[in-house]
Amino acid sequence: MPTTLIGSIVTPGGIIEGTLEIANGKIERVSEGYASDAIYDYRGKYLLPGLIETHGHLREPGLEHKEDIPHGSRAAVAGGFTTIFDMPNTRPPTTTVARVREQIERYTGRCYTDFAINMGTSLQDMDELREIDPRLITSFKLFAAGHATTPTTIPRLGDIARIFEIAGQREIMMLVHAENQELLDYFTAHYRDTLGRHDPAAWTEARNTAVALASVLEMIALARQFGVKLYLLHLSTPEEFAAVAFGRSIGVEVYGETTTVHLAFNSDDYERLGNLINIAPALRSPTDQQSLWLLLREGKIDTVVTDHAPHTLEEKQKASVWDVASGLPGFQEALPALITNWVRQFGVETLEEGLMRIAQVTSTNLARISGFTQKGSLAADKDADIVVVDAHQSWQVRKEDLFTKNRWSAFEGMELRGKPVATFLRGKLVYADGAIMGEARGEWLARPEKERATKQYE
Repeated sequence: MPTTLIGSIVTPGGIIEGTLEIANGKIERVSEGYASDAIYDYRGKYLLPGLIETHGHLREPGLEHKEDIPHGSRAAVAGGFTTIFDMPNTRPPTTTVARVREQIERYTGRCYTDFAINMGTSLQDMDELREIDPRLITSFKLFAAGHATTPTTIPRLGDIARIFEIAGQREIMMLVHAENQELLDYFTAHYRDTLGRHDPAAWTEARNTAVALASVLEMIALARQFGVKLYLLHLSTPEEFAAVAFGRSIGVEVYGETTTVHLAFNSDDYERLGNLINIAPALRSPTDQQSLWLLLREGKIDTVVTDHAPHTLEEKQKASVWDVASGLPGFQEALPALITNWVRQFGVETLEEGLMRIAQVTSTNLARISGFTQKGSLAADKDADIVVVDAHQSWQVRKEDLFTKNRWSAFEGMELRGKPVATFLRGKLVYADGAIMGEARGEWLARPEKERATKQYE
């Protein structure tokens, strides 16, 4: 007998007051109207496809004092995430074939979401990029500029070109942290050494639009040269998204992502929250943030992720901004922060429009771009990955309710709208009303062989 859920089902074509029927981990049918014998009754709540995270900084191996796979993935399912792509800036970094295989083993049996592996790039491990079985990874991840937690920065364009050439030959997507290291060094020296600035806002001044835009344009040029599918991580300015549109106009398959952090906080918030909200790329002005929201509403931002990057409070509370660890946890706060700020920006009457856009950029587009087309939408034959959201419920973020290992949040004490009340992974209830249900049952996702046949812009 199929498992049945009823509620307001968020689909790409609209929101249906209806029934989801699930069998063998898949959605069998989506139908209008409520089944009278539904096992799960979510009337008055919204059913969205499970969220996908490209930035799974779960800190194993080597940095388990910040986070680990069980804690991080429990936080993820509590926030409605059902798939995580592991990030390679670990110790040692995931830059070899052997380490990729070890990472798959490390996640297996310990992760509460499904998972896939982003392979890192480094100059000393260049040959490994030629040897890796493409089915084992989602992409090559490259840091064009660094900060405290990036052990494999590759700043020289000539070296980056060599990696792009391999990616083009092997038809493997490039994920790029695009900031120009030479410009970053110049501006950092100016603000830190010449002006003696150590305050949180100096981070935004040094990691400015020029630093980001120059690198984005460089990566687009290399992607065009070598025929590379390019995914630009955590873009933070309207100029970068204009560059993405330009890249597409010259034939590059390029996608642009932003984060829930950049949508929730801006540079004015340093006065209140200080280095807790330090992130790279940096937070932008309220004007730039407003532009991001408008681009999101217009469908000109492809994806939104958390960039979940936990550090200890000690690492976040250094006296000088130049000594602070960049990044912050955010799995459980992400979806409510998006709903809350959408309503603030555009009004409660646009809530359902917002939920449809949020489902698209946090799940549907990510599944399509990565090639994991069994994920990403509530439709027949898709994996039954579902997050149930009470979009009318307000709740206060409290550290005691968090599953992340360090149990702190930049959102602590804030009232957010839209609480995830249940999460299903391939049809199994894995989170409900504040509690994790059962043991870790996440599965590894192999890269589909036809992954490149997905080009389209929505």
